[in-house]
Amino acid sequence: MSATVIGVAWLASLGVVFILGILSAFAFHLAPGTDAEARQDLTLEQRDLLLTIERYAGTPVDIPALFASPMENTVPEQLEQTLRAVLRETDPTVRALASLRLVDGLPPRLLTGSVRLLREIPAGPARDQVLGLFLEGWAGNDGRSAIAFATSVSSPQERQAAIAAALRGWSRNQPPDAWNWVIEREGTSRRAERWLEVILANLGVRDRETALLLLEKLPSEGFQARMSRVVMEQILQVEPPREALEWLSGFPPEAEAAAAQYLAGVWAQTEPAAAAIWFGDSFPERREGLAEVLQEWVYLNPEAAADWTWNELRGSAREDLIQFVAEEWIANDGPAPLAEWLNSLGADPLLDGAIEALALASAGMDPATAMVWAQSVIDPDTRSMLEIYIGREWIRLSPEEAADSLPLVLETESARAALLEDAYEEIDDTRLDPTTVPLDGPASPDQ
Repeated sequence: MSATVIGVAWLASLGVVFILGILSAFAFHLAPGTDAEARQDLTLEQRDLLLTIERYAGTPVDIPALFASPMENTVPEQLEQTLRAVLRETDPTVRALASLRLVDGLPPRLLTGSVRLLREIPAGPARDQVLGLFLEGWAGNDGRSAIAFATSVSSPQERQAAIAAALRGWSRNQPPDAWNWVIEREGTSRRAERWLEVILANLGVRDRETALLLLEKLPSEGFQARMSRVVMEQILQVEPPREALEWLSGFPPEAEAAAAQYLAGVWAQTEPAAAAIWFGDSFPERREGLAEVLQEWVYLNPEAAADWTWNELRGSAREDLIQFVAEEWIANDGPAPLAEWLNSLGADPLLDGAIEALALASAGMDPATAMVWAQSVIDPDTRSMLEIYIGREWIRLSPEEAADSLPLVLETESARAALLEDAYEEIDDTRLDPTTVPLDGPASPDQ
């Protein structure tokens, strides 16, 4: 081989070595020139920690200084610089992600030290957010120490936030211990309900079996029902409604309907017909729950919701819920679509509520049409009340037109008495002083 070929080969080998060095640095999340041997045994969480510190501190991490065993509750200078830089991050989402990378990578003693450092910084949205995440991470490792720290905070508002963060972290790994701590400390008071809700909300995603077992222990049926909605809400964050149905049988009998009602409301956002059929068949006595489903359905397809309500329900349920559908339909689309739908049906006393909603909604815009709808109501008391209300709206909006039309269109005696006599008195008011009128006859023009 010639000297030229040897020289080219040597240069090529140098290039290969350089490229391999770059690739290996990326493989270990390192920049070229760092000490790879010191980092090869680190976990992915620890490597994320180092990258986060380097980003916010602006200098390579001194690994021995960071992971050495300093005195308890002390924080290395580079970590303190990082924490203060994270607090200056303006975007809450970016700030939270950076905090979580630090929490996941730091050893427990540095977590506790960081919590105490953050506690000394004046309160504010950024400090409170980061402190809560660090306290939650500490409680995941040592719940009793973290909760003891949280309860020692002097400010009542900050103490409540600290306890909530500690319970979130503690219940992630040891939910029964966190639960027992709340019961031992607060008993069955309203304050206990607040903390038990924190635990159940955390368990609904992570450990549903434990969440359902703890629901059984709640002393109050009302609180049990409210907490069942919390647990179901967490389940629906990770599973679609059709699959979440399988978990209902695990809820306490007294709380099953409340959980089902929440499930049906969420399900109705995508499959309102299926949700209405299932909930109406499974919990026919929960009329307010069916109303939640119908509210979502009216938003998506009001005519289909009205058709199902009118055709599938019976008795008072049909009467009440068709009125509810009518009111929601008017709120979303105005009175015209509902009027068209009602015109396709025959007279029925169960439609009085829907017609009343339509008449009241139309009174301020078109009192003449509203009066026609009011007079199609079958119940005489409701019809009379509507005539009076719409008549007064008509007089307010167009007095001259009302004066000409009301004597011709009013049907109920009570409405005629209330509206026509009032109108006569207003027109007949000559504002004369009775003392100026002669006793023997009407006043002369000269008077």
